Amino acid sequence: MKDLVEEMRGAVRHWWTSLIIGLLAVVLGVWCFFTPLATLGALTMLFIVAFFVSGLFEVVFAVGNRRMRGWGWTLAGGIIDLLLGVMLAASPAPAATAVLIYFVGFWIMLRSVWAIGWTSELGSVGVRGWGWLLALAIVGFIFSLVFIFSSPIFGGVFVVAFFSTAMIFYGIFRIWLAVKLKAVKDAVSEE
Repeated sequence: MKDLVEEMRGAVRHWWTSLIIGLLAVVLGVWCFFTPLATLGALTMLFIVAFFVSGLFEVVFAVGNRRMRGWGWTLAGGIIDLLLGVMLAASPAPAATAVLIYFVGFWIMLRSVWAIGWTSELGSVGVRGWGWLLALAIVGFIFSLVFIFSSPIFGGVFVVAFFSTAMIFYGIFRIWLAVKLKAVKDAVSEE
């Protein structure tokens, strides 16, 4: 029991870092709501980096696991991510932000098709629960159609609103976590 108490002390010693992260996330989320153009520009840069990193890791994963069934789905997804990153990075800044909305839509669509392929492979080898993954992949595909066939303005507003809301909720979670960690720290300190 003494070891557990020592572990808890170490784990909650820096509870305040969660509080700072939470406050910063809430501020960032609110700022993004009020500066949608700057947010879209920043998200464009973030997606360029994400496409490159994701593509690189997907290709490495696929090549390293080429004996596994369905490895081609991962390889194709990785190559597509790399190509999207290159095309987005090569676009001029204002055009890149407008193109981002369609790229995100097509990226979600391609990833959903990739997920449908993977879940089919999982189902064929008898993995339990693969139907839930298939349902999520289909929902992702439907959302991708909304992105692709809506106006770029709607897509941009949706991306900014979604990102901002996610940051605010994440911030609230981190603040709540800090409060709970502080309570644990105080309880452990009393022992």
